[in-house]
Amino acid sequence: MSGSWGPASAIGSGTTARNAVRTAQSVTAWVRVTPDNTITLIASQSEMGQGVTTTLAAALAHELDVPFSAVTIEFATFDPAYRDPVYNWMFTGNSEGISSFYEMMRKMGATAREMLVAAAAEHWGVPAASIVCSNGRLRDSKSGRSIAFGEVAAAAARVLPPPNPTLRPESAVTRSSVPRWDIPSKTTGRAIFGIDVAVPGMMIAVVQCAPRRGGHLLSYDRVAVLSQPGVLEAISLPDGLAIVGKTYWQARRAFDKAALHWSEDGTHLSSNRGLPSIYEERMASGPFFTHLTKGEAPAAATAQSLEATYELPFQAHATMEPMNCTASVSLDHCEIWAPTQGMEMCQNAVAQLTGLPLDRITVHRTLLGGGFGRRLLADFVLQAVRVSAAIHKPVKVIWSREEDMTHDFYRPAMLHRIAGSLGANGSVVSLTHRIVSPSHMLYIFPRAMFPGVQDWTLPAAPPEKIDTMAVEGLSELPYAIPVQSIEQHRLELDIPVSVWRTTGHGANNFVLESFIDELADAARRDPMALRQELLAHSPRQRRVLDELIDRSQWKAALPPGRARGAAFAVGFGSVIGTVAEVSLAEGEVRVHRVVSVVDCGRTLDPGIATSNILGGIVWGLSALQTAITFDDGLPEQHNLNTFTPLSLSQTPYCEVHFVESGEALGGTGELGGVPVPAAVCNAVFAATGRRIRTLPLSRNGLTLA
Repeated sequence: MSGSWGPASAIGSGTTARNAVRTAQSVTAWVRVTPDNTITLIASQSEMGQGVTTTLAAALAHELDVPFSAVTIEFATFDPAYRDPVYNWMFTGNSEGISSFYEMMRKMGATAREMLVAAAAEHWGVPAASIVCSNGRLRDSKSGRSIAFGEVAAAAARVLPPPNPTLRPESAVTRSSVPRWDIPSKTTGRAIFGIDVAVPGMMIAVVQCAPRRGGHLLSYDRVAVLSQPGVLEAISLPDGLAIVGKTYWQARRAFDKAALHWSEDGTHLSSNRGLPSIYEERMASGPFFTHLTKGEAPAAATAQSLEATYELPFQAHATMEPMNCTASVSLDHCEIWAPTQGMEMCQNAVAQLTGLPLDRITVHRTLLGGGFGRRLLADFVLQAVRVSAAIHKPVKVIWSREEDMTHDFYRPAMLHRIAGSLGANGSVVSLTHRIVSPSHMLYIFPRAMFPGVQDWTLPAAPPEKIDTMAVEGLSELPYAIPVQSIEQHRLELDIPVSVWRTTGHGANNFVLESFIDELADAARRDPMALRQELLAHSPRQRRVLDELIDRSQWKAALPPGRARGAAFAVGFGSVIGTVAEVSLAEGEVRVHRVVSVVDCGRTLDPGIATSNILGGIVWGLSALQTAITFDDGLPEQHNLNTFTPLSLSQTPYCEVHFVESGEALGGTGELGGVPVPAAVCNAVFAATGRRIRTLPLSRNGLTLA
């Protein structure tokens, strides 16, 4: 590797963390017990407000029979032991933190308990069966002697882990909320997000990348930049410029003097004017990949057939905490502090860029000020690594909001053509989809996305033109419809796209549930009654819908001028139904009330689950008024004044109710927002007779009040 990566740097916090690991006793990869009896969960999952680490720590505490307050949490660095057992990849996303790791955490807690018991039994020379574990201590039931976990932790770490530890009874698990460990520090301002990281000798860098993807910097006024107060250096990046200063504002203001001159190559094709015709042309010509064919078209003519076209826009992630990363690079080591969802992607991307082996790269995760899928990527991490290597110092790269908004990996815009037919009795006989969409999943194969990084080892690529996320919620339809087909054209555009909270479920549910309402209207049937019929084969899903009818008072009279709309979804291993109550006045849609009923199998922590669903509802409402549009390849929205999430004054009264089915654990982090846009737009139709088939609402002359 080239010597340009610079001399080693002293990194205080990282060294302290590594020393702490050496003096502690790791009973398992997930559980550490120190001599002072501190119990630590080594968390594989990133915490971005969804509460996953609290619930996993509570599971560990339950199996160790200690109070939740006795467990502290530390984020794991990369190790294969912490990979998601479903995908064999270390990441946080797809609402799988609980479904993938909850039972594992119980097993790890039980394993640690039995290892501690075995160590105490050997220490006293008594049978393990005589040892009682309670409240962080081990007691010999015959002699009454007791000892703290920490006193035998070193010996326990040498015990062979039991392959099948005995879990405490499920009936002993308390289904109640525990105080979230991260809230006190967030309330007092002591919480450490990526943007709060401080490393000795650290500088601050601000970046600006080429306005057009694929463009590069032709020239800038280096003399003027370096003459600005506090500016240390200016570093050319493959696609932009980084200015390094003592403070963020010193570096950012230096860009005012930079006189940046960008190349005219890169993206040009995409614009508001050209995109619709591209989508329409591909809808007409394809080629299409067939995801599903089911049943045969009925021989007899159906009573009625309908067809509709739905359009959904590009969306930005707009995370609350701007993208940032701190890096310190030397000849033989790279240390990174990042608010990341993609631990393994970061590790591998940095290895590819620097040539360092994986064991010479340490990624410390911080709290995330919002992820929504954006922080799965490694582009912001690679920028920090490049700049640190160039200046031979630790550096924190911080994006401006404008940089974040204009250099996002957006949720793909989608065009749906959906058709359905009704039988003579008003039943739904067939449903067919044609979908044109860029791939949600290309971030997994980033050869062209991150300059200087050609490839890295990640999960196997799907077939060339297939994107299963583009058909989520459709390929496994919750409704019993005899004839179904789904075709997809994977559109290749010059607009970078990736996953966005609700993944494919959100966009597809808006289309599906809006069209189910269209079919109900054509059949002159109550839309809830039609859904009940379509769910008659599924007691679990039907129960959620029946509970929603009751909780939302679906059949009760409303005040004049108000109307209700409903939507239903199955996703992330969970089931949800939502009713929105709205009114309209002079083009303004006022959402007065939103009621959601959820079955996530077992509601482990009602407080956290409710918070996730409520956050999702707000996210779904925001999607009614936000969009990213392009002019000649350039995003037209640069900040939150033109890409505006829901405000507090717009937020309606919300209710969340849970149904306990006892089914396998499902997710709640992305679920709440999935049915919201369709529920609101169906309510708009109920109030006005006007169908909303294109989002955002502004494209229909409407706004959220």
